[in-house]
Amino acid sequence: MQLSGLDIKRIIMVFIVTLLVLYGGRAASYSLQVRRPLHEFFTQQTEVIDYSVQQGREGICVRVELDDVQDIQSQYAQLWAGIAEVTGRIPAVLDVTDRRNHGLEETFRSMRIHIEEALATGSFYAMAQAIDEEAKEAGLDRWSVGVDSDYVYVQLHKGESYLYEIIPRRAQAEQRPPVTVSGLQSTLSKRSP
Repeated sequence: MQLSGLDIKRIIMVFIVTLLVLYGGRAASYSLQVRRPLHEFFTQQTEVIDYSVQQGREGICVRVELDDVQDIQSQYAQLWAGIAEVTGRIPAVLDVTDRRNHGLEETFRSMRIHIEEALATGSFYAMAQAIDEEAKEAGLDRWSVGVDSDYVYVQLHKGESYLYEIIPRRAQAEQRPPVTVSGLQSTLSKRSP
């Protein structure tokens, strides 16, 4: 079939082959730049039980199942830095999974109010003391809480079970809708003479 001297079948075939080559090249590039380096990195990490990697809209999303670690804060920082180093990309998401049980979840739930209060007020010392008391009351084998400029790290251990929670510090302010503040401001301005 020809149209104005052009072979339509040949053009369509070249287009399809080009798309397949581009898609295959992209998949091969992703494998060479992301999957293979991450596999090598994670197989060297003795604390990593399993992992999965997906490409999201914002970048790579990594889920890591960790074994019983001594310090979740340093482990999380090490994983984050290692992923960025071997892939040349900062992960959009680094999700850590654990081996929690119902008792640890209940204990963490009772601690959550202290964490939220500290995020709102900045009273992290009081949070750590309150978490200490809650952990002793729950009879945990071991626990720790840590804070850096980005996250609050909580780890709880009892028997063979362990819970890791990594809570962003800035999420509180970013999630609040600005409507409340502007509504308050507009109400105040209406009262002004």
